[in-house]
Amino acid sequence: MTGGMKRSIRALAATALIVLGTTYPAPADLSLDVAPAKIEMQVAPGTTQTIPITVRNSSSSPLHIQASLVDFSVSPGGQYIFAKPGTDRYSLAGWATVNPREFDVPPNSFQLVRLTVNIPHGIVGEYSGIAFFQTRPLRHSGGGISFSERVASKIYLYGAKSIRLDGAIDDIAVKQTSIGERFLIGFKNTGTAHLYLNGRVEIRKGSDVVARVQLPSQVLVERGGRRVIEAYSEKLPRGTYSALALIDFGGPNLAGGQTSFTVK
Repeated sequence: MTGGMKRSIRALAATALIVLGTTYPAPADLSLDVAPAKIEMQVAPGTTQTIPITVRNSSSSPLHIQASLVDFSVSPGGQYIFAKPGTDRYSLAGWATVNPREFDVPPNSFQLVRLTVNIPHGIVGEYSGIAFFQTRPLRHSGGGISFSERVASKIYLYGAKSIRLDGAIDDIAVKQTSIGERFLIGFKNTGTAHLYLNGRVEIRKGSDVVARVQLPSQVLVERGGRRVIEAYSEKLPRGTYSALALIDFGGPNLAGGQTSFTVK
């Protein structure tokens, strides 16, 4: 993916409120939501699937909506990165269309949108994309900032019997800070679907476990992606220790990795 194709979400003519998987309270009587916010569906290669998505306007004003499909990835630090449809290796956006692409939704009403996906032959594992629905920027009287609300439906489609959950810890770093030890755990998704990570770090001195540090829960790693998970322990006494990281990614076994470090 080239730097020109990669881009974080930006609001150009408007300040956009972006929502992935939930509804965000918007200013100026804007109130837009989408259901389902997340779609996971098994599909058969060589078929066409039509998926209904409901876009609802719960405000007292009419909204003009534009729909678009994008690719996405998640950076090692957890930031979403968006790209043109069909850019990502595991994109479904290049196979898909949204109809209608532009429409009006009256107050306290909804519009049914059809996501049509032509599944190619030979797919293995999971493919993903995001359908965005964005309002026309609303200007306040007297000028100033314009607001646009944008919500999303995240889509995962996968072939039958081709999902494999797998991954590994590929790096562990320990940094000393004024408040304690900072642990950075690198995890690589080597399977064929997205993963949610949970885990801990066991700090040992010799054969004794002297502390346990819980890692953040439900850390998302997309197919082919990598995340760096950060956690802190209380400050340790001087000495030499080992850190054992254990991560549950939903597979049959835990991923593990170990390193030694010295507190001075």
